[in-house]
Amino acid sequence: MTSSATSPPLSLPIEHCRFAVVDVETTGGAQSGGRILEIAVAILERGTVHLAFQALLDPGAPIPPWVTHLTGITNAQVAGRPRFAHVATELLRALDDAVFVAHSARFDWRFLAAECVAAGMPAPGGAPLCTVRLTRRLAPELRHRGLDHVTAVFGIENPARHRAFGDALATAHVLRALLERARQRGVETLEHLIDLHDRPRHRRHATPAVRPALRTPHATPE
Repeated sequence: MTSSATSPPLSLPIEHCRFAVVDVETTGGAQSGGRILEIAVAILERGTVHLAFQALLDPGAPIPPWVTHLTGITNAQVAGRPRFAHVATELLRALDDAVFVAHSARFDWRFLAAECVAAGMPAPGGAPLCTVRLTRRLAPELRHRGLDHVTAVFGIENPARHRAFGDALATAHVLRALLERARQRGVETLEHLIDLHDRPRHRRHATPAVRPALRTPHATPE
């Protein structure tokens, strides 16, 4: 299997962009061999948010008690569920022609990329955006940038915290609020938004510089 999701052109105005906001729940950290046990994609497009994809998966490994305590997902619930490889094609369709976004994007991107490789397909293309990093740039007054704090500040409810579908939807609403702030600062295109996202903190100019080319897909460290 070689198909891969594509991303929109950098020149596209941000109000016309399709943003795929991803959240994963896992059996543990990537360095300890953790696997995805739940994944969801919420789409933000033209100001509207909807859940485009969600799947509870058999991770192929026992779920540690602390993960069950955090997420409420048990080994019994994932027994007989599909493996990642069985839902990968549908997942990539949800990500196609969209900008990959996540809160603490390095975490979600790393797991998704690893699962795609294990399933014999490339990771989605494009430049992943991190809403933690965008919050640093666009809401510098916030001292804490965890999802609970940011959603509370923006008045966003999340009745399914630590479930992939709940956190993906909440993050999409956070992104919508951040994009409104970006527009107020003169950010007009996806290229400008990526420039703002990647910009070192000491740069204060409102108008982003023109980027020569799309960067290689990777999760941006914070």
